[in-house]
Amino acid sequence: MPSTSVSFCASFFIAALMSAGAQPDASASDGTEIVQTRLCTLRLDRRSGDLIGLTWKDPAVEVIREARLGENFRILLPEPDYEANYFHSKEQHCSRIEKTPDGVTCFYDSLRNGRATVDVKVQYNIRVVRDHLEFSIKVANPTSLPVAEVYFGIIGGQQGLVNRLDTESLVPGVNTNLAPGIFSSFVGGGYGGGNLGIRYSAAGFSYPRFYGAPGMAMSWMEFYNRKADVGLYYANHDVVSRLSTLYFELRPFSKTAVIGDTWPTPADVPAGEPIGLTMGWVNYPYTKNGTFRSGPVVLQVHRGDWHEGSELYRAWFDQHFQVRRPPSWLRKEMAWQSVVISSPEDVIIYKFKDLPKLAADAKKYGVTTLEILGWQIGGLDRGYPQYTPDPRLGTPEEFRRALAEIKRMGVHPIIMTNIQFADTATSLFKDKLHRYTVRGRWADDLPLWAWGEGTIGARKGLTSHNMTLISPSHPEVRKLLLDQFTKLVKDGAECLQMDKANIVGRLDFNPALNTSPDRSLIEGQLAMFKDILREGRKVNPEFALAAECWWDRAFPLIDVSYMRMTRIDMHSPALRFTFPEWMATICAEGPGDFNVMNNGMRYGLVWAVQPRHYNDSMDEPLTRPLSEYVRELIRIRTKHKELLFHGRFRDTLGASVKAGSDVRYSVFEGMEKPGKACVVVNFGNREETAEVTWPGGAGRQVEILRPFQQDVVEKLPVRVRLAPRTCAVIVQK
Repeated sequence: MPSTSVSFCASFFIAALMSAGAQPDASASDGTEIVQTRLCTLRLDRRSGDLIGLTWKDPAVEVIREARLGENFRILLPEPDYEANYFHSKEQHCSRIEKTPDGVTCFYDSLRNGRATVDVKVQYNIRVVRDHLEFSIKVANPTSLPVAEVYFGIIGGQQGLVNRLDTESLVPGVNTNLAPGIFSSFVGGGYGGGNLGIRYSAAGFSYPRFYGAPGMAMSWMEFYNRKADVGLYYANHDVVSRLSTLYFELRPFSKTAVIGDTWPTPADVPAGEPIGLTMGWVNYPYTKNGTFRSGPVVLQVHRGDWHEGSELYRAWFDQHFQVRRPPSWLRKEMAWQSVVISSPEDVIIYKFKDLPKLAADAKKYGVTTLEILGWQIGGLDRGYPQYTPDPRLGTPEEFRRALAEIKRMGVHPIIMTNIQFADTATSLFKDKLHRYTVRGRWADDLPLWAWGEGTIGARKGLTSHNMTLISPSHPEVRKLLLDQFTKLVKDGAECLQMDKANIVGRLDFNPALNTSPDRSLIEGQLAMFKDILREGRKVNPEFALAAECWWDRAFPLIDVSYMRMTRIDMHSPALRFTFPEWMATICAEGPGDFNVMNNGMRYGLVWAVQPRHYNDSMDEPLTRPLSEYVRELIRIRTKHKELLFHGRFRDTLGASVKAGSDVRYSVFEGMEKPGKACVVVNFGNREETAEVTWPGGAGRQVEILRPFQQDVVEKLPVRVRLAPRTCAVIVQK
């Protein structure tokens, strides 16, 4: 019988023993150690200590179904003449295995590979804690070789939950699912470098996000099988904020240019060839002459789908990070207007004296927040980090006077800034800031970004002004920024919007740092947020922060994330579902962006109106119909703001909507008090009718609210007529 079949039979035999109430032997004759816990049965390779079997008891699931792909960790210790100097747990002789009532610890007194044995000790822990399994690692490295990578919490040999092709997957980005079909449509190589250098297929996702590549907004993922009503939650619960990677491998290969399943089947490979998925979390500490600890990585099998996984993550998050708080004035603002007043190519669109008129035009349509971009020396995306008013636009006094006049009319001024960007062409950069750049492993290797506006060449990226990253982990950088930002608050800014703050997923090898490469940008950004909140609130106790940042550990510090979404559907609303208190913008740049604004109602987001690509007033003739529509959306939401804006986004849970294929819906419930609302959107070009109801709602009164129509009261179920590209809100009375 092929060894693959032997593995399956052994797993099923153990499961049968457990269901009968029997306990398998603590040590099996096939070289495995069996560890019984109240949640699961662990099977370890007696020689290496590798986890080669994991049977969950309730619900009953074989998590590891191919024992030969089981392992514990891989540690990279680069040598001067050999960078890829990996030490695999598979190659080790575990010094001892200590069992406890809640799990097991594997001790390794040294590490070996085909090149050498090194005096590096590893302690690998697997423990049951409450309802989940925790993996943690300790690496004691007395050598001068850096611990460059630690890949651990590895779960190898997976073949889906109950049935592979019925198993779905979620790796949450900001508004997308980064890997929706791992067990049916695995795609490797997209994380950079393709699949070069390996014989299998692999994919990886950074947490937090690396700009230019897919990245995670939260440090959890989920496998789930709706038919079997079972899910697997897998998360990094390390409270230290550092760059990490969720990494997947499919062996022996994945197929391309096929219709349907991309996994190999037994018919595609020689008899006995192991097939399965490996996953784990990677850290990049570069620890020399010291000890690195990480974890826990958490695994829990449960009933339900990703919504249950979301609730597990949030329950853990709330133990360590404070997101829920009274809403600030910024969090209460339902809509912004954003305007660029000068471009990096010296185009002056508005001067400071023009800002009050723009604010007044926005207020005509119920918009009482004005974000101002391109106000500083050099114009938008040029000259950073020189955050002082550009004299071409007016004097510093005219800048202060404009902000004061805007506030007097009841409009809040937001000033756009950045944290970690520096224009490489400025004398400030050449004379000073070059010392604090984010540097590469082998040379300075400065990463460059640019966003041109005023010429075709600049918009194409051919002649735009280049910027690179500087790390706010340097005290000198933080002081330079903090002094300027505090002055802006004194000048009248009620909020700073920290643009491009999502670009933190890089290692920084600048030798002047007093932190590790994986923590430089991340820790520095969080420290900068805290600094400006502290100093800004000394000037204005109501000062608030917004940021182009979609990373959950920043949510305790920022009130609104600057985000845009031009698709009809969020490919995954997991971030919005997990953090209903979190708020983000959704941006309309063109006069025809009615459906973008409809999605703002559907997902409960801030309407950010950016007329004619940030160039115009909301009262500009082409934009006026959209502005009037936004005013109506504000009217509807304001009437039920505790549900639609401060309530709990429930995805589509809790309501039923029957309508055509162009119709979508969402559900909101009260955060503190009972209540329910259903938002229905017709994205199509023809009128649609939607039938709406929800469990236990038959005969209950609801209010139906639609733009430019009188609000009416009817009883569930209701039939709602929807004009093209418009929405309706049904609220329980």
